[in-house]
Amino acid sequence: MNEFIVFGAGVLAAGVTFAANWLALGPWRRRRGEHWSEQARVLFPVTVAARSGFLLVPSIFVLSVLLLWPDSSPLWFFTGVAALLGTYVGTIPMDREVFPRIPRRELWRQAGIGLLLRFLIWLVFLGAAVGMPNEFGELTIAIGGLAIALWVLWSRGGMIWLGRKLGWFRPPTERLQNIVAAASAKMNIPFREVWLMRSPVAQACAIPGRRQLLFSERLLELLSDDEVAAVCAHELAHLSESKATQYSRSIVLLAYLPWLFFNPMIHTFGFLMFYAMLINTIAVPYFYRKLSRKLESRADRMAQAQEQDAGTYARALTKLYADNLIPAVTAKDRATHPHLYDRILAAGVTPDFPRPTPAQAMAGHGHVFSGLAGILFAIFVLRLIHAFGAHGQ
Repeated sequence: MNEFIVFGAGVLAAGVTFAANWLALGPWRRRRGEHWSEQARVLFPVTVAARSGFLLVPSIFVLSVLLLWPDSSPLWFFTGVAALLGTYVGTIPMDREVFPRIPRRELWRQAGIGLLLRFLIWLVFLGAAVGMPNEFGELTIAIGGLAIALWVLWSRGGMIWLGRKLGWFRPPTERLQNIVAAASAKMNIPFREVWLMRSPVAQACAIPGRRQLLFSERLLELLSDDEVAAVCAHELAHLSESKATQYSRSIVLLAYLPWLFFNPMIHTFGFLMFYAMLINTIAVPYFYRKLSRKLESRADRMAQAQEQDAGTYARALTKLYADNLIPAVTAKDRATHPHLYDRILAAGVTPDFPRPTPAQAMAGHGHVFSGLAGILFAIFVLRLIHAFGAHGQ
């Protein structure tokens, strides 16, 4: 019976995800011949809904199992894992249709490695939270300390180490190494390591705490040397951030850390602590996004100051956004970066396309998933309140 539920959850999650994404792509299909900014505007809410589904769809299955079979403790975990795998599988056809240049085999590899790198540490976190005792004590400190230590190790090099073992990160090409070294010397900002990501998505990022720079293969294919240098200058700017700023980036962890101690906190301080934790989880990302946008604007200014030819950095940004079909303007200010259109204007360049209508936040099926997950979560919380009250009596 349990095996059937787990298998069925995986198959159903894949089928529902595929069908919802396929239907939602209809408006984008009708605009394939239009300017990339219009395509990106229409595609963005579908992408947001699809990525949100990685959390929402498994949550729906987990909550359903907890409500229907509350005493079958390991069932919800395996059901959630199966639903997560199914959601990933169901999303691959959408990625294949939107980015036909990426071979199917590469999409599968990217999905598998991406799943491992994105969710491995979260599985450890979830396992620690479930294993927490109901009271604070030595066991609580031991489990929490181990989980936090693993999280720190993961963010301080563990992910890069695993990515190297999986072939996701490789040593840089001579071209990339020379570009980064020249930019570093020019800006007088040292770096420790640079890695090449085997990713078909054009992207670059910095890990300030490790003084590491990451560039994807697709970015090197897409940009000229001067454009890569401009992007590199932006990432090097993040390495020049103060220690206080680097530590302040870690505030995003405060949104999730209290949930590690959910059991002892609820049993010690009462169920009102649940609402405090929920408010904290909603509020912290808001302040993190404000901080991130401020730091990204600073890095943009530093990158623009280093360009040899005016407009190089703006041109590089435009190529990256166009290739990844990221909208130039979004409806709600929830992103960690300023709008592309504003970044281009700030670089002193007038875009060669009119300011697009802001992209919507999320497609309809994402709202359906969110609503269903919210209803199930509310029912689950009410049951917890009832059980907690009965236990207190």
